[in-house]
Amino acid sequence: MTEYTKSLSSYIADMKYEDIPADVIDCGKMLTLHCVGVALAAKGQAPAASSVSCANDLGSGSKLQATLWGVGKTSLMSSVVANTTASDTLDWEDCSWTGHPTASMVPVALSMCEAYEKSGRDYLTAMIGGFEVYQRIAGFIQPPKGWDQIKKGWGLGTWQIFASSIPAGKVLGCDAGQFNELIGGSGCMTPVVNTIAQKNMSDFYHQQFGFVSLNGAMLAQMAKRNELAGLRDILDIEGGYSMMMRGFANDGWLDRNLGTEWLLKEILFKHWPANMWVQTPLDCMDAMRRENQFTIDDIESVYITPGIQFRNKYCPDGYKSMMECQFSTAYCLSAYMLDHHPGPHWFSKDMLKNPALLDMAGRVKMDSENVLLLSECFALFTNGTFPKISMKVTLKDGSVLEKEFQYPKGHPRNPYDWAEAERDFRIGARIAGLCEEKTESFIRMCRELEHVTNMNEMAACLAP
Repeated sequence: MTEYTKSLSSYIADMKYEDIPADVIDCGKMLTLHCVGVALAAKGQAPAASSVSCANDLGSGSKLQATLWGVGKTSLMSSVVANTTASDTLDWEDCSWTGHPTASMVPVALSMCEAYEKSGRDYLTAMIGGFEVYQRIAGFIQPPKGWDQIKKGWGLGTWQIFASSIPAGKVLGCDAGQFNELIGGSGCMTPVVNTIAQKNMSDFYHQQFGFVSLNGAMLAQMAKRNELAGLRDILDIEGGYSMMMRGFANDGWLDRNLGTEWLLKEILFKHWPANMWVQTPLDCMDAMRRENQFTIDDIESVYITPGIQFRNKYCPDGYKSMMECQFSTAYCLSAYMLDHHPGPHWFSKDMLKNPALLDMAGRVKMDSENVLLLSECFALFTNGTFPKISMKVTLKDGSVLEKEFQYPKGHPRNPYDWAEAERDFRIGARIAGLCEEKTESFIRMCRELEHVTNMNEMAACLAP
């Protein structure tokens, strides 16, 4: 029998801050700043607001307290639900090859470290180490080429729980045996068929991240109390996780260069509040507009090739949900042309049926014959590249502008810098009502996380 579960468990249990390279630490700091910023920007949006109500239902009488960002202190588990949901609400947080682990690992690790009065080094070790385990398990169970996820079921929530449970277990100081049981418990809580939210473009998709993270954090506490007996070696035994995930098992992932290859460095920072496959068209349009100084009223048509599977939806009578907008290239390009500054206002109720936006969206066409499947897009990203698009903008005066674009801002080949991460955080902080002093203090402490002795200091900056 293989020993993948034991290997991963020992790896995360034994990891020390000093084991992590400086460039990986820096990436982890920037991810933290970016994720918290876009979560703050989601304050007041329906999915985030609804999850605050759910968090209130969990009660605030717990001895373990943490900050609900932009609001104030509540119970630890309430903060986990609400902060994770907010992190995904605008679809502005970062993306890995397998989805949105940042939306869980950052808020869970921050809340747990605050509640248990851990240090910045503890936080970075838990968040980064947790990601490295998450990414290998997630890569292990990805469906095969040609899998029809709409008809047969799949989705990001399937493996997201590991982005919560593993960082939480590290904060709690689980040993290798407890991590083994925690990986087993997390596998048992994995929802396999997870398509309805995406199929119907329901904004519950964002809230799902919050509830998955809650389960992961609670399982970590159970593991630390040795309450998950009988769940060992789920990645190895007959009838284990591979069987539970319909037999998917991608060789080479579970033991992929542990300790020498840091997959965190391959994360995509998202420049715009939109789906990851809409980032390139937005960056392309942004570059063309800056170079040629045209306005929305100047545009006759926009044509993009190749098309991207499920990213070409146009709703002439208006869009029904924020998620439907975030996944629509035509909508996001039109929102950008109406207002070049990204933020939650792109998805206000009025914008979903804005006549000028809908008129512009009707002028955006994606190639319907040359279409990249999502599986092909993820394969390109996993292999270190990204889908290249060509955009042609025809203006009403007859001018034709053309541009190719491949690596959106935030891709490892076109990386974010600290100034850009700070800019996004300040957008969110302003929307959430944080004062300038707290905003700048959080940025400073994020840059110097290794010197923060108690994460309560940082958390105090995130309440008005």
